[in-house]
Amino acid sequence: MTVLGYYPGCSLSGAAREYDLSLRAVAARLETELREVPDWVCCGATSAHAIDHNAAFCLAADTLLKAHRAGLQHVLAPCAMCFSRLAAATRELRNNSSLARQVALGLGDEAPRLAQVQAINLLTWLEGFPAGVLEKHVVRPLKGLKVACYYGCLLLRPPRVTGAVQVEAPRKMEAIVARLGAQGVRWSMATECCGAGFSLTDKTVVLRQGRRIYGAARAAGADLMVLACPMCHSNLDMRQSEFAAGEAPLPVLYLTQLIGLAWGLSSEELGVRGHFVPVEPELSAALARG
Repeated sequence: MTVLGYYPGCSLSGAAREYDLSLRAVAARLETELREVPDWVCCGATSAHAIDHNAAFCLAADTLLKAHRAGLQHVLAPCAMCFSRLAAATRELRNNSSLARQVALGLGDEAPRLAQVQAINLLTWLEGFPAGVLEKHVVRPLKGLKVACYYGCLLLRPPRVTGAVQVEAPRKMEAIVARLGAQGVRWSMATECCGAGFSLTDKTVVLRQGRRIYGAARAAGADLMVLACPMCHSNLDMRQSEFAAGEAPLPVLYLTQLIGLAWGLSSEELGVRGHFVPVEPELSAALARG
């Protein structure tokens, strides 16, 4: 059993509970123990980083320090926003000695210890498994299923923080989908913003972006969309009845849910029934066509 640090963050502990459920189910099959960072705090991916730069880094650094004290060298942050904040904090603490000293003083520790933990995202974790590992668990091949892989803003950007090589035309998620037997479509909105936090302040932005993303996925022939960000899922799943009213529904799944479905895990284990757009009817129909 491999031990991996785990930072669920606020979203996976609440509104995106189905992401947490599916991730834990997939990790168990991959013989990975997700060891939660003790007493973690919010990563600051709210208004904190816009209001007080140093305070926001203190939030992320506090979690990194707690992970270090728990003996965790790598921490999986499945939420794209959480990953961005933790990875950015590590980078800046390594490159900005003055800031590192200030943050360390605030946390009551030594500066060098703050940047010893590396945050990783879902794609980095999954692509680390050699060929055959994901495939051997497949009991429901997704042959014929066309998938629009949606990366959004923060999973890959900025590359100096994320370490991503292919930012404008990524194919990492498509490669994982292919290992399940499905086909990733080529489409134009894979890395565009979903509207993010405007969901609360200006819903028209979210509806406009959601409509564009939905339309591009449909035009590319996608049967469903997969992603790895709770905010993106909320905007594209919950708001779909508004920006695509009266049109064919497009299920929006977390990548871990699609993996779990291919592996024969139940809807209850994966939290699939918690979505606003029904998943199983569309998925079954698409597989039947394939």
